[in-house]
Amino acid sequence: MKWRFFKALLRGGDPDAERIYRWHITARKASNAKLGIGMDGKPDTDRYVSDCHRLLVSMRANGFNPAYAIPIDPDGELLGGAHRTACALALGIESVPVKRYEQKAWAPSWSLEWFKDNGMAADDFTRLSKDFDECMTSPR
Repeated sequence: MKWRFFKALLRGGDPDAERIYRWHITARKASNAKLGIGMDGKPDTDRYVSDCHRLLVSMRANGFNPAYAIPIDPDGELLGGAHRTACALALGIESVPVKRYEQKAWAPSWSLEWFKDNGMAADDFTRLSKDFDECMTSPR
């Protein structure tokens, strides 16, 4: 979702990217609330979208700031930095710094089943699967 949205911000031509990104943020917040897991306190999806625009402008101009390594758990799961990671992928940045922590990821993983269980539309789910394959195989 995030990678697709950043690609759309860079290149245009994907009118569904923002809609699906907003759906994901809303669904993730609701899912986490049911589990008693708080998120970052941003009031609505407008704030997420504007923050994505700012992040893209910054990373496009300055690259990935090594002072803000992506935190990962012992299994390599993200502890934070999903937007920075997606932005770096969309920009074709070949490597980013990571910092390994002993704590485990705080939220359930976003498996394909999570998207189905949270009501993602069938067409969007098909596109998500294609996006995943493209993201994982595209040259960096």
